[in-house]
Amino acid sequence: MRKDLLFAVILGCLSIQTQPVFGCRYNVREVGFIDVGVETYRLFVYLPQAVPPDEVARLKETADAALVDSNVRFEVVAADADANHPAMEFLAIHGITNSPAAVLVSPDGQSIPLPLPVGPLGQVVSSALDYVLHSPTRQRILEEAAVNYAVVLLIEGPQQDHNIQAREVVSAAIGRIREQLDLLPKPISRTPVVIALDPPSFDRERLLLWSLGLKPQDVKEPCAAVFYGRGRWIGPLVKGAKLMADPLTALLFVIGSDCECGLDHRLLQGTMLPVRWDQSLQQKVAESVGFDPEDPLVKMEMVSIVRRGMGGFDGPSMPFGYREIQIGSDPEESMDEAAEAIASNPQSAIHNPHLTKVLATSLGSMAAIVVIASILVVLRARKK
Repeated sequence: MRKDLLFAVILGCLSIQTQPVFGCRYNVREVGFIDVGVETYRLFVYLPQAVPPDEVARLKETADAALVDSNVRFEVVAADADANHPAMEFLAIHGITNSPAAVLVSPDGQSIPLPLPVGPLGQVVSSALDYVLHSPTRQRILEEAAVNYAVVLLIEGPQQDHNIQAREVVSAAIGRIREQLDLLPKPISRTPVVIALDPPSFDRERLLLWSLGLKPQDVKEPCAAVFYGRGRWIGPLVKGAKLMADPLTALLFVIGSDCECGLDHRLLQGTMLPVRWDQSLQQKVAESVGFDPEDPLVKMEMVSIVRRGMGGFDGPSMPFGYREIQIGSDPEESMDEAAEAIASNPQSAIHNPHLTKVLATSLGSMAAIVVIASILVVLRARKK
């Protein structure tokens, strides 16, 4: 009798646990607010041999303090550094022969020499830090991404009629997202926003353009880049004939989808801009998403999701940028193919990832019920 009662209780518990269990509590946007610690930029500062060791130590201490909330790491390179030092190759690449000098290296391996003023060494280093961490457009991207769905950066070209057409394309893509917000796995109240970067601002935003693989003189037509989370750039730079509403809509839909939407997280995560992410931005994010992504338990869960989506990663030096990732053939083509698939059926990027989980959970529960019911019948038959 007791065994029958026990099996009945188990059967009853399983019967009420037939609701689907979803695999992820977060969307792609929310996961984009964590820093998994492998996406750092490296700032190499090359110093003259005459600089005394105690001054070098003070400079490093000051720089480390200034960069504490950023994704940039500072390293002093002495004039007599070993020729095999990783930083030495950039001197040859950029034709640098004098010091002090500074070079910023992206997680994806590209590098850029930084302009330095003439003056005391402390002022020179401070100038390099400020140039790397601050620009009006990068700061605005962070501010808007912290509270909005995403940011579409529209880099304008020299022809105004093309710029007007590009703005209409971006507006159309955002309009589609606005119409589909109620289909998202989790609500996002504020739609994507547009930030326009005009040619007169290119010199001021040279570092931003560099992070997108552009030089000011190379911008001959409007381009669009999509950012979310901590200034993460998702997907390829959309430009030329590809600057259409469908690819942009597809990228934006991915940001609102389940964090286990099936796309490779190396494509989803993107390379972050070189920025400082301070407490005020983090507070805005917490208010926007309803929790603190930097909470240790939350962050641990999100990092686990990212690791699973990337098949684990090889170590702290592995870049997240889409340009260095080989999936099938060309990484940009992979993202384009994913974007086209989503564009053809946007809802599939949002809802279909759950389908397998729902079916698996439901079938598993049904199977368990059948097995226990069969055992219960057999036991009762034996008693008779």
